Amino acid sequence: MTGPTAGARLVWLLVSALLSIIAGLSVFILRTRLGARATEAVLWAGSAFGGSMLVALGALAFAFGS
Repeated sequence: MTGPTAGARLVWLLVSALLSIIAGLSVFILRTRLGARATEAVLWAGSAFGGSMLVALGALAFAFGS
């Protein structure tokens, strides 16, 4: 059984990055609406982006077999 092509892997990587960006922006907006300073909200958003990207890359590695 062969794996997906390089183009398909790139598309899935871009989808993962976009979902992580959406997660980070959502956390930034929520934290600033709750009264946090922008610098604190950026730190939370960066953590959300990094965490969701880590989970997405782990899922892709599991699905595609490294």
